[in-house]
Amino acid sequence: TEGPLLIQAGAGSGKTKTLTHRIAHIIQQRLARPDQILAVTFTNKAAKEMRERVYHLMNPVTGRGYEAPRSFMPFMGTFHSICVRLLRQDGEHIGIPRSFVIFDESDRQAAIKQASKQLMLDEKAFPARMISGLISSAKNEMIDPQRFAGHANSPASEAAARVYPLYERSLKDASALDFDDLIAKTVKLLSTTPEVRAKWQEQFHYIMIDEYQDTNEAQYQLVKMLVGPKHNLAVVGDDWQSIYSWRGADFKNILNFERDYPDTTVIKLEQNYRSTKSILDAAHAVI
Repeated sequence: TEGPLLIQAGAGSGKTKTLTHRIAHIIQQRLARPDQILAVTFTNKAAKEMRERVYHLMNPVTGRGYEAPRSFMPFMGTFHSICVRLLRQDGEHIGIPRSFVIFDESDRQAAIKQASKQLMLDEKAFPARMISGLISSAKNEMIDPQRFAGHANSPASEAAARVYPLYERSLKDASALDFDDLIAKTVKLLSTTPEVRAKWQEQFHYIMIDEYQDTNEAQYQLVKMLVGPKHNLAVVGDDWQSIYSWRGADFKNILNFERDYPDTTVIKLEQNYRSTKSILDAAHAVI
């Protein structure tokens, strides 16, 4: 339970079971309360499933058939949902009002269309969806409008570089953040406000990240900011299953884990309980 832990888990090797049993063990051994454990997954569905499983492990008699209360494991969720909680509590330190609204993709594209119209950009040559994707990638790599403009090297990126600052202004005017901001602004909050960073590091005695191979630069920075001096960070992943490079995920994060945390313990889950040998042979041949 103590110190950095890398669990390399192949497909079908029981990593959700491993994570849930580890959380239940930590709580049962009174190493931490449920609210002192940060457990991050990539979808709300996975977070709900994990909360249910831990609740049933903790309450074997009453747990079955009962839905886990939302108050149980309050910091189990996606990167975005965790960041919303942190920003609602402490975002005012960097000028984010507690009542900020969240732009979804249609809100973002509407704001980008408005900015493009203002700049008299050709909407057929530079559709809002394309510009939205370029701005999203920049935010996931923690690149602000000024730096983005300096790196623009194609007509599309030059158009996006002109739209980016206007889009940011429209977010500010609406007291809004988009999905990419949720993580980027939390990183900014923690990196520029030492007392807030110390507060959350004290809050989270244990941090666990599922699907670590799918983290992007902003998520990687966020995890580094939240890990306290004891480095009680456990990550689960498999660099062979990295499928989100198109949205900025960097599988090198999992490959570099032992460099980032030299005293890491490595555990490999190599038995696949889900697929037969012929399926695995075919999959390995493809990879």
